[in-house]
Amino acid sequence: MEIVITAWALDSYLELKHKRQFSTEDYGNTIRPDVLLLRVFPHAPKFSNNKFWSPAALEGTSLLGGFKMKWHNLGANRIQLRLSVGMLLEAYLCQAYVKTDPKTEARQMAKFKTRLELIRRGQYTECGRLL
Repeated sequence: MEIVITAWALDSYLELKHKRQFSTEDYGNTIRPDVLLLRVFPHAPKFSNNKFWSPAALEGTSLLGGFKMKWHNLGANRIQLRLSVGMLLEAYLCQAYVKTDPKTEARQMAKFKTRLELIRRGQYTECGRLL
């Protein structure tokens, strides 16, 4: 499966990197290898671990085609990093964020719901692909 990097994903990555939420080592040793597993979705064992991969939901309703990658206690700040992924014909990286509380999670899921619809309509900016 091809992995599409959207402008939303790139912008959120750059913002988190600028805020030093994770290190270059965290990215190279943990985040990027896990994201590259999307190439073989759903065959990598990590996709059966709900502490790493789960359906995205808003107010108890699953978002069609929406999933989250989750990393716990990442980096020096021990953050809870989330990456929203739209699993449509390809894997669309939509946004990364730090989960701090349920309100933050709900706001991010509302954005994700909108972004999934925009992707379905072809109204997104592609910044690259991970083949």
